[in-house]
Amino acid sequence: MPLTTFLKRTARSATQMPSEARALLRWCVLAAAAALIALASIPEPVQAQEVAAALPKVNPLKVGTFVAFDPRTNTVGDAIASVLMPVRYRITDRTVDPLASATVLRRPVSPIVANAGVMSIESAVLLLIGEDHRLVVDHTHRLVAIERHVTDESKEP
Repeated sequence: MPLTTFLKRTARSATQMPSEARALLRWCVLAAAAALIALASIPEPVQAQEVAAALPKVNPLKVGTFVAFDPRTNTVGDAIASVLMPVRYRITDRTVDPLASATVLRRPVSPIVANAGVMSIESAVLLLIGEDHRLVVDHTHRLVAIERHVTDESKEP
């Protein structure tokens, strides 16, 4: 059958369709068009890297946590290592004054700080090392060091 004959018969049969069938066909065409429009409006999936880049950078040592030191930790160095473990930071004694740092890390843990409560990880480490020392943090290599806090002794109050 030639194509022109087929098209003429199809056109004739479409005009001779009952009104219910034409309404159903019209509804199907409109539903298909609406589905295509809805499908086109769905956004593309967002990559995890894009989401991570959009989030603000958070200092992991400022995150609050419940701090309770293990009674089996004998030294300040062990206690600091256990506090830093969840955020994957490490303590190092390679500082300007490694002897002072090693001395602090070998001190016994004070029983007063055994149940410190809720505080940031940085505050917990500062509580362990005392007021005479300060933290030096290398976020790139995830290292924490302790240095003696230098005070100006020439000024008399």
